[in-house]
Amino acid sequence: MSEEKIIKKEDKLTCKVGFFWKKGSLVLTASELYFESKKNKLFSAPLKDVVSANPKKGIGNGIDQMILHINENSKERKITIQHMAFWSGVAMGNLSQLGQMYFKSWEEAINDARFGRSTGGQSGLNDLEKLADLKTKGIITEEEFTAKKKQLLGL
Repeated sequence: MSEEKIIKKEDKLTCKVGFFWKKGSLVLTASELYFESKKNKLFSAPLKDVVSANPKKGIGNGIDQMILHINENSKERKITIQHMAFWSGVAMGNLSQLGQMYFKSWEEAINDARFGRSTGGQSGLNDLEKLADLKTKGIITEEEFTAKKKQLLGL
């Protein structure tokens, strides 16, 4: 049996399991969202059971979060994923913004996969070409183009 194509994966995150935080990777495929440590999957949910994915801004500690709500055996389970933002961002004053943008791309990727929307590939390239055309025509600014480009590319 072949492994399902990974849409998005991020290492060096932490996931709250019970009272403990475990380090590992958040992985999104076309049918499943899961968090795996070196030893095992800490949670695994079919996308149909994912209720929501909500990014949360860190509050001065450099840690940004995404709160997942998942239906599990007819009960809703809350799962918290954390990302340690760059400490150098503190000096620039944009630490929380960096983390929020990061988890915003996860929220979008999860929702795209949940609702059967394109998850990148050719459609993402087409969207980028349309944006470049809008910028060339002067409809959007360079800053708007750059921000949307980063969003489309998941940066």
